[in-house]
Amino acid sequence: MHVLIVDNDRDSSDLVSHALSGAGYEVFQARCVADALRLSRLHPDIDCVLADMRLDHQVSGVEIAGRMRPRLRNSHFIVASGDWDALDGACAHDLSVLRKPYGKTELLRAVRHGISRQLIRHALLTHRRPRASGALLA
Repeated sequence: MHVLIVDNDRDSSDLVSHALSGAGYEVFQARCVADALRLSRLHPDIDCVLADMRLDHQVSGVEIAGRMRPRLRNSHFIVASGDWDALDGACAHDLSVLRKPYGKTELLRAVRHGISRQLIRHALLTHRRPRASGALLA
C-alpha cells in the first residue's frame, strides 16, 4: 500500500513517514503543494494521502485533496488538523479528519480505516450489477 504525506513541517513528516514505513507502507513525502501534485501524477496507485490542514497560506489539505482527486480516484484523503471543529459534517466520502495531536496508534488506525473504506467502495462500484430494464427474460 502506498501513502503520500503532504506536510511542510519536515520533522512531522519524517516522524509520520517512519511510523508508516515501520507498519509496512510504502511512503512518499511532499513538502509543498507542487511536489504533492507531481507525485500524484507519477504514482496514480497511491492508496492514501495524509495532508496537513494548513499546508501554506494559499492551499489547505482539503483543497489539495480536491486537486488530486481526479488523478487518484481510488485514494482516501486524510486531513490532519488541530482545529477540532474543522470539517465537522462536511467531509466527502473519500475524506476523513485526523485530529491533532495524534499518536502512532491513531495514525495507523486512520490510514488503515481510510484505505479499507476506499477498497470496499471501489469493490462495490466495480462489481455493481446492472438493474433489470423491465424486459422479460426468455
